[in-house]
Amino acid sequence: MGFCYQKNFSNPTLPVDEAQFWALVKAEKWNENIDKYRETGDAALKRKLPAFIFQATFDETTSKAGKAGAWRKQSATQLTGLVVMDVDHVEKPREVFDQWGLGTDEHGFINKDAAGRILLVYITPSGKGLKVVFKADVAVGNLIDNQHAMAKVLGVEVDESCKDASRMSFICKESDILYLNKELFTYENKEFAERYTALYRDGHSQATREDLATTGRAGRDKGQGPVTSCDRYQSPVTPSLVTPVTEKSFKGVAYSDIIDEWWRQNGGVPQEGERNVKLYQLAVSLRAICDNNRQLLMEIMPRLGLSEEEVRSIVESACKETPKGLSKAMRSVLEENKNPSEQSEHDIDQWLWDWGEQIEGLFDDFPILRDICKGLKRNQYASALFVSGGFMMTLMTRCRYSFYHRPEELRRLNCEVMVIGDPASGKSFATRLYKLLIAPIIAADRIGKDAINAYREQMKTKGANKEKPKKPKVVVRVHPARTSNAQFIQDMVNAVEEVDGEPMQLHMLTFDTELDNTLSIQKGGSWIDKQSLELKAFHNEEDGQAYSNMDSVIENFCVTWNFIYTGTPLALKAKINERNFGSGLATRLTCIPLPPTNFEMMTRESVVDRESDHRLKEWGEKLDRMKGVLSVEKIVDELYDWTARRMADAKENNSKAEEMLLKRCAYHGLNFAAPFIVMRHWEQMHQDGAYYCGEFETDEVDWKLAELIVNIQYACQRHFFLAMAEKYFDDQQRDVLTTTHRRQKTYDGFNRLPEEFAVDDVMTCFAISNPTVARVKISRLMKDHLIEKTDEFVDNGTTKAIYRKVGAMC
Repeated sequence: MGFCYQKNFSNPTLPVDEAQFWALVKAEKWNENIDKYRETGDAALKRKLPAFIFQATFDETTSKAGKAGAWRKQSATQLTGLVVMDVDHVEKPREVFDQWGLGTDEHGFINKDAAGRILLVYITPSGKGLKVVFKADVAVGNLIDNQHAMAKVLGVEVDESCKDASRMSFICKESDILYLNKELFTYENKEFAERYTALYRDGHSQATREDLATTGRAGRDKGQGPVTSCDRYQSPVTPSLVTPVTEKSFKGVAYSDIIDEWWRQNGGVPQEGERNVKLYQLAVSLRAICDNNRQLLMEIMPRLGLSEEEVRSIVESACKETPKGLSKAMRSVLEENKNPSEQSEHDIDQWLWDWGEQIEGLFDDFPILRDICKGLKRNQYASALFVSGGFMMTLMTRCRYSFYHRPEELRRLNCEVMVIGDPASGKSFATRLYKLLIAPIIAADRIGKDAINAYREQMKTKGANKEKPKKPKVVVRVHPARTSNAQFIQDMVNAVEEVDGEPMQLHMLTFDTELDNTLSIQKGGSWIDKQSLELKAFHNEEDGQAYSNMDSVIENFCVTWNFIYTGTPLALKAKINERNFGSGLATRLTCIPLPPTNFEMMTRESVVDRESDHRLKEWGEKLDRMKGVLSVEKIVDELYDWTARRMADAKENNSKAEEMLLKRCAYHGLNFAAPFIVMRHWEQMHQDGAYYCGEFETDEVDWKLAELIVNIQYACQRHFFLAMAEKYFDDQQRDVLTTTHRRQKTYDGFNRLPEEFAVDDVMTCFAISNPTVARVKISRLMKDHLIEKTDEFVDNGTTKAIYRKVGAMC
């Protein structure tokens, strides 16, 4: 079976055979990285190294960017039967290894069975640790149980974080390999895998045998062996080894890594004589990313030889300090120690090529895509897909569907698209799609515009005493960016059509090739600024208008408006920035990057493909006459499952930012896929009067397109807005900390009181030495209806009262 390795966080795992193993450990590039890491202590150098995953291989899954591969996910784990144990903080690792006597007849102090199970020992990249890889014994227990058992034999203490089956082990240099048994490359323990794989996939990796865990701890307390990395974070008297432990993290970065980087930037791990001061400074900074949670701080704080009570005292003192948000030092640490998966993710340019390839693979199933992407480079296909999808869902304004959130409420096909690219990067394709697809609406609007213009001409020529013509009620749905809100709302209210016996408000549409132009025009004030309409359009929320002037209609209405803009990154920054990110517009937008041209000439076209243009126009006319409830229940179910999987990822990363950006992605996935799905199943449509309608059955091909769209949406959301979302929540947390007050003595004393108490209890809980003062306190509490007297008793001839709590102090 063997094991696997991962080159970096943005690539799936790959199998390792003997040749690949030696190629990795002999590579000059990685050897140089390890040497520099040992010289400088720069953790970033270590994170760039490839890493082995000895304990498991992984089934094929799909990454967040939609790429298939053997990604390192707990849910895809397949145990190999190998166990990894870390021994850290070893000044002379070779001497420790020599004591074990591996490869000799005596085996040092190791018993023969244990020695026979060890397959690999090497010095870790830090130069101050040992990595031990050995065969699991199913009779002993799971991974961590086997580690405890081997730790007892070797006289060391186990690193609890190695209980994770997907944990990586950074590669070493060939010269750092102290022992290797070639059975490593072919070993497989099917019995162990069958027994524990399902449990690890479900997250059950904690120790199952307390006897092994406590014995290993006791051995360490007696002075056996070197300290492991676990010793930095666990007190020798804390029985956490026998309870379920999950490595704590902040935004996907382990607190242990944050602490390591903190020491590196602040003079190194403190030595005796400076431990209290530096641990206090660390705790003060850490509380800003721990919600000032004392219990969490106690779990993650290193001990450095201090007792549990000493560390608790440091934590208590730190948490009593006035909250001030992230310190400058902690900001520097977090910047240096960003989640590697974020740092190493696919470059957006590569994503665009990958998405283009997937879109091209759908040309046969959705032929319209070939016409939409005509003349474009493959990395521009995603932009064309979303622009055309936005236009086509506007044409299908008379269609609705049921979603998994409030399914009784029928949804409309809404979009707010922005294609973002540098000037002259090829955004003109959007104009071609607009003219061809929206032609039916433009033609219908012409009638309304001519009627309004004729009316205005008549108003100019009529004298003061002449009878004024009646203003015609017309439908105009396409509006330029330079449209007053009064006119826009008037046309929106007028654009009502009866569909299946019910009045339905048709979508307005705005298309502009220059987002900069749109923003400058709409800065004129409330008469033209449309930000509130933009926010309400995505869910067709209700709005209203009641002005006293004669030109404004007084009406409540649902905002039905799709808009599609192309613009530059600077224009997007002006539209969405840190100051207004909290408005929620970002998650409503579909922002698709248009790549730079990189000095390449566009394709020279010598033949005019009028048939392609004709097909687009023809489909535009058909979709403009589409109505009814779309039968996309299966796609909705798939999107629910997709969202649940991504939400689990966000929870695993403890990322509120990812959660925020994720929540509306499913709407985008369905809305943009719907027109293409309808066209693919057009044979199931029939004509009902002037409209087309019908039911159809979606399949895996339809889901393939919807999944691609929702993956693109989520990836682009993170590309454009993840940093702003994280800052939004960081600032929110800082503001909360700033407004959090220490609880006063009165509140703490009342909370410490038992449910039933006497005067002596009040004196103890409120730290009062005088009984008279305690009785005054009781009197005040009774008048505030917080306590009441329930009974009396005689003590040494004195009658005393018993009270009980009847309220809570706010």
